[in-house]
Amino acid sequence: MVKWADAIHFQSKTPDGRLIGPFNPVLFSPEIASRFLDLQLAEQQHTTLSDRVRQVVILAVGAVWNSPYELYAHTEAARHAGLSEDSIRTLAAGELAAGLSHDEAIAYRYVHMLSADHHVEDALYDAAERCFGAQGLVDIAMLAGIYHTVCALLNGFDIPSPEPKTAPRRRALSDRKPSRKEQAELTLAASFPPNNFLENLVIRADHSFLVTVANTKELWYVPPATDALPVVPSLLFKFDQNASAIVETEPDVFHICTGNAYTTHESYLHRLDLRGWSPGTPVHPEMITQFPRTARAPNGACLIAPRVLLIADSFASLIWRVDLQPDGGKPEFHVWLRHESMGYYPGQLKPEQPGVNGVRYAAKSHCLYYTATAKKLFMRVAVNPDTLEPAGEPELVMAGRMGDDFCIDEDANVAYLTTHRQNTIDRVSLEPAKNSGFTQSIAGDPFTERLIGPSSAAWGRAPGDYGRVAYFITDGGTASPPPGGPRPATLLRVELPKSVDT
Repeated sequence: MVKWADAIHFQSKTPDGRLIGPFNPVLFSPEIASRFLDLQLAEQQHTTLSDRVRQVVILAVGAVWNSPYELYAHTEAARHAGLSEDSIRTLAAGELAAGLSHDEAIAYRYVHMLSADHHVEDALYDAAERCFGAQGLVDIAMLAGIYHTVCALLNGFDIPSPEPKTAPRRRALSDRKPSRKEQAELTLAASFPPNNFLENLVIRADHSFLVTVANTKELWYVPPATDALPVVPSLLFKFDQNASAIVETEPDVFHICTGNAYTTHESYLHRLDLRGWSPGTPVHPEMITQFPRTARAPNGACLIAPRVLLIADSFASLIWRVDLQPDGGKPEFHVWLRHESMGYYPGQLKPEQPGVNGVRYAAKSHCLYYTATAKKLFMRVAVNPDTLEPAGEPELVMAGRMGDDFCIDEDANVAYLTTHRQNTIDRVSLEPAKNSGFTQSIAGDPFTERLIGPSSAAWGRAPGDYGRVAYFITDGGTASPPPGGPRPATLLRVELPKSVDT
């Protein structure tokens, strides 16, 4: 096995000849290890799987385990098998790579579900059997099982990937240190092409999604996120301006903001009625009004009462109130709140960072919460429940994070904040006095390629989802590319840890 590692050109021993990776701990149990190596050799010699499919399977297992050495070693092996750099990065991040063949993609989905959920849905099993036959499915299961064992050895001894020009050492049981682990479980629900800035989302009652894409001026449909993740999104409509906020204002009726935020600033409000609509048929959003001429960049939005919208204007540094008319007449606009916390720094930050951005209403406490991205503020303002107007001055909830959008768990008294440039999901108390200044990132710290450019969030609508399961969208680094360029934009299912209001 060490000779195989040397042939693939990944490090299996230190410069002075000491073994690293899984090759070291197996020395503690040589009899079992030698039989295990025989199984590995038999799998390599007699498998019906291609080299590329084998590496897809192995990377899928390594990503589920988040095993650094395994992903390091088989990144090299996958290159040797002919997988592209983009595909390798995406697979190692636990996502379905766009550059895979049909059979390779099925193999990834099959192994990911089997490894993460410990079962395979019937439809996915049938698709995998058509691709690989019964023997191929046995070969996939055997290969995955081998690398579950390898990852158990690596993670059990907390074995890292080797750093360049260093001599990694075997970590014995006596000197192991627990790894810092993400508290939230991230699962890819859908993948979009790179260079798509996913801006906002809503979840429909049937558990499907509508996603606005700012830079491509599009609205996408995502089928319900069933157990057979990921699902495949489809383009629903293309606007004439950048698409931003989308809000469900009555059952299956949505209002969508569009505008030319970086050029002429004209902004529009559209109405989309999906009552009785069937997926695969065209949609026809109705442009119902133009924003007042003083509008600059309508962005986040929320409903605070029936037919009453609040919409953040990121470059006018204010929040609009929009009263929708029950008879379908022209909506009424007025400035709901303007405050210095909502400002931004024109021309000083590249790319330009918005001022007031995400807005969400906490109905139990009658407070509107909002982010001010450029100033790194998370704010709130009381709302008069009778007039629905501000009831006092805005109050600082937390500072120091470049928040974009968020979702609120009023039962736990916390918000889950996306930091678009810091690539995290942060948990923040809704009570200012309970935020100590220590940021609790429940995903993205340490950095993970699964969460590049998170932008918005919404609670799932299945029973028990509120406070526990949310869906987050990312831009894959469209606005701030990581090394190697943007990754696919994503819709993520995020299972959150139990909240404790502290």
